[in-house]
Amino acid sequence: MKPVVLLVTICCMLCVSGCWDNKNIQDLLYVSAIGVDHKDNLYEVYIQTVSFSNVAKAENAGGGSGPHVYVGKGKGKTLSLALGNLYDTVQRRLYWSHVRAYLFTENAIKAGGDEYFDNLKRYREFRYTPWIFGTKESIEEIFKTPSFFQMSPITNILSEPEDNYRQKSFIKPLLAQEYQIHLNEPGDTAIVPTLTIDKNAWQTEEKSENKLKINGVFVVRKNDFQGWIADTQLKGLRWMEKATSRTSVGVQSATVSLEKPKSKISITMQGVKTIFNIEVTVKGNIVELLDSHQSEQEIEKEVEEKIKEELRSTFEEGLHLEADIYNFRNTMFKKRFKNWQDVKLTSSSLNRIDVRVKLQHTGELKKI
Repeated sequence: MKPVVLLVTICCMLCVSGCWDNKNIQDLLYVSAIGVDHKDNLYEVYIQTVSFSNVAKAENAGGGSGPHVYVGKGKGKTLSLALGNLYDTVQRRLYWSHVRAYLFTENAIKAGGDEYFDNLKRYREFRYTPWIFGTKESIEEIFKTPSFFQMSPITNILSEPEDNYRQKSFIKPLLAQEYQIHLNEPGDTAIVPTLTIDKNAWQTEEKSENKLKINGVFVVRKNDFQGWIADTQLKGLRWMEKATSRTSVGVQSATVSLEKPKSKISITMQGVKTIFNIEVTVKGNIVELLDSHQSEQEIEKEVEEKIKEELRSTFEEGLHLEADIYNFRNTMFKKRFKNWQDVKLTSSSLNRIDVRVKLQHTGELKKI
C-alpha cells in the first residue's frame, strides 16, 4: 500500500499550482500619481512611477541608488487614448491600484471638468480615494520634486498632505470623491488646492532644493471653471471649514493658535433680496505675547475683529470671479429655498458676521 499512497500523493502534488508566475515587488511598475494637461486639442497625460525599493525605507532611510522617480508622458485625443499611448514604451505592466494623487492643469479642468472620472472609474484598478490637486506649473517638474533626506518620493504634499494640514490648517486637501460630490451637489463649489514649487525655502550643504507648496486654489463648479485665487487671499476660508485642526492669527498684541472652528450660515429675506449671516465660534491659546498690558478679553476682541475681516475679504475675493466661495447657494438648496439658483451674490449679500473667540489658556501674561 505504501508505494500506491506515495504514487497518488505525487500525482496530487503535480496538480497543485505553484508560484511560477510570482514577481518580485521591486520589479513591478506601480503608478503613484497621474497628471493631466490639455494642449492643441490633445490630452497630455503624465504618470509618476516610484520604485518600491525606495518606498519602504524604515531601516535604510538614506539608502538606495539610481532614480527614485520616473515620469512618463502620453498623448491622445481622449484621456484613455493618452494613457494607452504610454503602454508603447513602458517595458513592463503598469499597475494603477496605488495611485495616490491626480494633478490637473487649468486647461485640463476647462477641457474635461468632471468627465475624467467617468473614464477612471470604469477600470477596476482606479479608486476615488486619491487626492486631487491643480497646478499652473509643469506637471513633470511637480512629479520630480524630491522629498527630504532621500526619503520615499511619496512622502510629500502631493501624496500625503494630511500631516501638513494638521500642523497648519489653511487650505484643506481634497479627495477625488469629495471633488465629485461638490460637482454633483446643487449649488456647490469645489475648492481644489493648487501646487507650486518653492525653490528658495530649503537648502542642503551643496545647493538649494525644490519643495512642493500649496499656493492657492482653483474654484470649480459643474461644467464651469471660475478661476484661481492665491492663498494670501483665502484667509477667511479656514474659519468655515470644520476640518481645521490648528491655525494661527497674528494681531497687534499677540499671536494666537486656534483650533476646530464651528461655523453656521443663516439666511433671511429682505423683500426680494437674500441676506446671509455667518456665526463662528473658535477656541485657542496664546503662543506669543507681544503686549503685556492687554488683558485676555482685549486679545479675544482683537482676534474676533481680525477673523471678521478675513471672512469678509475672502468672500469679496470670490465675488471677483463670480464664485460662491462659502457655498451660500448650496446652503439655500439644503434649506429648501426655491430661489437658490436665482440668487446673485454681491458685497451686501453678506450682512452680519458674528465671531466668538475663547482663549482656553494664555501662559504668563507678561514678557520675559
